[in-house]
Parts: sequence; structure tokens; C-alpha cells
Amino acid sequence: AVETDEAVVEEGVALDSLRVLYVDDEPMVRRAMAEMLKDDGHVIEVADSGMAGIEAFRSARARGEPFDVVITDLGMPYVSGRDVARVVKQDAPTTGVVLLTGWGTTLGGREIPPNVDWILSKPPRVEELRHAIASVSGNHLHARK
Repeated sequence: AVETDEAVVEEGVALDSLRVLYVDDEPMVRRAMAEMLKDDGHVIEVADSGMAGIEAFRSARARGEPFDVVITDLGMPYVSGRDVARVVKQDAPTTGVVLLTGWGTTLGGREIPPNVDWILSKPPRVEELRHAIASVSGNHLHARK
């Protein structure tokens, strides 16, 4: 019975496995982040631009496999991370959005932008990334007992 209880507790851990969309126009960063997320056991889809991210997000929802969390770079040409966040929250208000920025966590002293649940500086440490994903996905280590 103890083993079964432990299994149930493990399922309640936030970072067991989430569907994560990662959007970034920098290939090396995209690969490194995708590996970090996969190593934590998440199901990852990557997009190489803001527009590709929006298309991947909408396509996943249309096929009944929505993402739990969207992680997007802020500074991308044409369609920025802010644009990605806006579309995600318009289409699915409960989906967690993490914004990655090389511009510091305050974005020049401004508050967290609308439609964003969490900001991380690039490159994030593994612990910071885990904490952000756990927080924005609504799952916490003690979610289920």
C-alpha cells in the first residue's frame, strides 16, 4: 500500500510531465532549452518564431492536445513574445505563459507585461525554470495528497 501511495504523490508533483511549447528564434538557445525541458520529463514542441509559435499553439488546441505552459522569448523579429503571450491568453486564459528576456527581469523597470505570468532572464537556471513552470501551470509539489 505504501508503494501505491508514493506513486500517487509522485503524480501530484508539478514537474512530472507537462506539455510545453517553447518559442525562440535563436537556434542554439532553442536546442539547449528544449533539452533542459526534455530532461525534466516534459513533452516539448519548439517553434523558431513568434508566428510559428502561435500556429503551433493553435494547432495543438485544435487537435485536442493543448499546451500546459508556453515559454517564449521576448525579443523576436516581426512577432514578439508579447504578441505570442497575448494570443495565448486570448485563446486559452488559463494556459501559463513564461517570458524569457535577455533584458533583465524588470524590463527596464516596468512591471510584468500583460498576458505574462512569469519572467525569467536568459539563460535561466534549471531551478528557476522548474519553479516558473510549477507556478504558472497551477501545479505545486503538494497539489495532491
